[in-house]
Amino acid sequence: MKSYSDETGLLVGEIVAMQADEAVLTDGKVDYDKLRPIMFDISSMSYRVIGPVVGKAYHDGLALKK
Repeated sequence: MKSYSDETGLLVGEIVAMQADEAVLTDGKVDYDKLRPIMFDISSMSYRVIGPVVGKAYHDGLALKK
């Protein structure tokens, strides 16, 4: 654990290792379409499947900067 705030409940950690089954890898990297990760949605107290790619980071927003 890097830091924790009793006041806000904010916890900052560090990932020191990760493992993935070969079945979810493509070219040695995690393939999220194969993995189909889920997330917890606290507002509805439910789990959701993370969906498809909707844009490219560091590319799609460039037109907005002009």
